[in-house]
Amino acid sequence: MGEPNVWSSATLPDGDGRAAGVNVNGHELSCEIPADHTAEPAGATPFGLLAGSLSACTAMSVRTFLQRWEIEPGEVVVHVAFRPGRPPVMERRVTVAAQVGQDLREQLAGEVDHTPVTVLLRDVVTIRTELRTGAA
Repeated sequence: MGEPNVWSSATLPDGDGRAAGVNVNGHELSCEIPADHTAEPAGATPFGLLAGSLSACTAMSVRTFLQRWEIEPGEVVVHVAFRPGRPPVMERRVTVAAQVGQDLREQLAGEVDHTPVTVLLRDVVTIRTELRTGAA
């Protein structure tokens, strides 16, 4: 078996710092570990990176699905937010500029619920999804 093609590492320096250096497939970024959840963090956080993974995966899956049906999707925007609680809830809003008929819209909703990152997360966190498409 060769080396994995997807990888990440994080380094938290010695001391009381709250920023970890993260390397994802050779791309460096800083990740803030918030001291509390009351204030909005100044940068990327572990939950923010998880939300970013879900939003990016969803956007790509939506575009690929619509292109398979020969529908030019236009802009696809996926917004994911964590709502605090026990357990926390991820709220995902998917907005597609393209007009999508009702039958295909239902299939698209099913595709959104089965994206690779959704499948990895759905057994451990609730994901609520709102799907908005252009007027039919």
